[in-house]
Amino acid sequence: MNENSVDLVLNISAIGFGLAICCYLFLFLLLLTDKAANRTKSLLLTFATAQVVWAAFYLFFSNQPFISANSVVIESVRHAVLLLLLFSCLSNSNKHWRPFLSQTPVKLMLLGIFIWVGVNIFISLDSSVTFSINLLLCIGQLALLEALYRQAGRFVWQFKPLVLGLGSLILYDFILLAEAALFSRIDPELWAARGYIAVLVLPLLVIAIRRIRSWEINVYVSREIVVNSTIVLLAGIYLSALALAGFSIKLFDLSWSGLIQAVFVAAGFLLLGVVALSGKIRRKFKVYIEKNFYANKFDYRSKWLNLTQYLKSIKLQQDIDYKSYLTAWLSATGYQRGALVRVFTPEQLQPLAYIHREAVNPDELSLLTQYCLSYIRPGWITDLSDTNDSFVQFKANKLIDGHLIIPIYDEQQLWGLCIINTPNSERLKLNWELRDYLTIITEQIGSHLLLTQASKALSENAQFAAFSRMSAFVVHDLKNVKAQLDLLLNNSKKHMQNPEFIADSFDTLAAMQQRLGNMLLQLTDKRTDTNTSSRFSAADELEQVITLKCAVKAPVPTLQIKQNGILSLDKERFSSVLYHLIDNAQHATPDSGSVSITVDVTDDTLCPMLCISIADTGCGMSERFIRQRLFKPFDTTKGNSGMGIGAYDALQFAQQHQGQLIVTSIEGAGSCFILKLPIATSSN
Repeated sequence: MNENSVDLVLNISAIGFGLAICCYLFLFLLLLTDKAANRTKSLLLTFATAQVVWAAFYLFFSNQPFISANSVVIESVRHAVLLLLLFSCLSNSNKHWRPFLSQTPVKLMLLGIFIWVGVNIFISLDSSVTFSINLLLCIGQLALLEALYRQAGRFVWQFKPLVLGLGSLILYDFILLAEAALFSRIDPELWAARGYIAVLVLPLLVIAIRRIRSWEINVYVSREIVVNSTIVLLAGIYLSALALAGFSIKLFDLSWSGLIQAVFVAAGFLLLGVVALSGKIRRKFKVYIEKNFYANKFDYRSKWLNLTQYLKSIKLQQDIDYKSYLTAWLSATGYQRGALVRVFTPEQLQPLAYIHREAVNPDELSLLTQYCLSYIRPGWITDLSDTNDSFVQFKANKLIDGHLIIPIYDEQQLWGLCIINTPNSERLKLNWELRDYLTIITEQIGSHLLLTQASKALSENAQFAAFSRMSAFVVHDLKNVKAQLDLLLNNSKKHMQNPEFIADSFDTLAAMQQRLGNMLLQLTDKRTDTNTSSRFSAADELEQVITLKCAVKAPVPTLQIKQNGILSLDKERFSSVLYHLIDNAQHATPDSGSVSITVDVTDDTLCPMLCISIADTGCGMSERFIRQRLFKPFDTTKGNSGMGIGAYDALQFAQQHQGQLIVTSIEGAGSCFILKLPIATSSN
């Protein structure tokens, strides 16, 4: 190699070492931005410092590499730091220094390198020995790196960039030293590339630092730096490929190869210019970089917990507090003011709430109508500061007090719009991270809002259902009153001149009047329960029911009183329940059959119970019918003549008074209803 070639190689190597100084100084500053305090971070800072000192030494001093004492010291320190870093990665703990430095392999390694440096300072060794010792240190580093890769196990994805980066750095030194040991000299061309190799592996080291969770280091690189650096790197790779292709064309040594080469290079540069200047391609590339390589803007765990707790505090009440939901959007984004607008149709918008701003004015509603008609896209959040957005271009100088328009969907139907704003200095940049975050919180808040709306509708429907149910009971009771009137009119023709009948008729009319008054009270107060308890004889009331209500229809019930009891409950309700049970038995039994009623008292429980048994010889019921339909409200077998609530009302009545309604039935043989109610005591 002539003198000019040597100078050229030295100049090229100087550029490489200069780049290495800049790059590892950047790594050092990048590590300082993280607040983690552990051994690995300290060793990485030391490694970055060692690399800067190492590159600066060879940039400013032309000492013979691996031969002069100064070079041996620099290389040995670099080896020692790299070995400590690898030992640290293999260690289970990442916090304490003393247990780490007390490990036997670490102590032996440090002692060996210290002795090696001391020997080189005081004794001049042959260059082949120096090359061989450094070669052994490289082999040791490669062995530790291989052990680290195997130990990574299921975390191998995290350690791959580290293994590739340090592996390339160490392997290149190994090749350099192997050739030097073989020929007793350093190859100048291989040496010139050493600084560039150190620069090329730096991106892999940065990726490894971000990936390896056990290091607890969260470095952050600006999105613009990542995007622009990657574009420059890809452009460099493209130009290198272009140069290689041009060289391959020239290799054919054709008479027209120069023309082809010129056209090919021109076309290549034209394509590079088109790609580099294309805003669409740059945006797509930036989106890809932002979604996959940069640090998160928010502490999503904290944000999600706060949002969940806030939504939990919003009560599912009759009147929806839309301002609370708007507050949830503002708190989740850190914005200060906003408005919530309901969209019934694009032409029919209704402002629901606003915070720290004026109410949505007609001009804003007009713009939002146009937005809903022509510019809205499902799931797309509109940035009103983006001059490239079609809606922003449409509204021109017309103002909307907002920065972001967030659509709210109920399944595929647009439900409303959330418009949020904050001072320009505090606005968030609407990139893909913020879009995804806003989409998630909008789904969560919107789901809770729609749930509240559904709860309100359900509550209103429940009120209508309760009123309808109450009306059904009233109609059911009106049938009882009608039955009494029919019986009274039928008997009046025979007993009109009988004073006792006339007196009983007035008593019956008074009872019906009271019953009608109770029904009107239920309708007025919108409730089905009235507490009018009284003490009465169960047998006497049962006789009244049979005589006044059930005796006009065949088969006429028979009553057997084994033991009477006193009850303390609503007498009217008791009479109504018994009438419907007896009436059901009469409907199920042919005129030639029988309906028998027995009254008795049992002491088989802690409280004496009055047992009223209503047995018939009718058609009977299946077990499936009893289990699935008998006590189901508004399910009747009587057609239009029945309401389907008699058995249901009887069961509810029994349960409300701590009693029982027991049903046994055999198809084709008959049924038996046993109503058990607690006997009245002095306390009740």
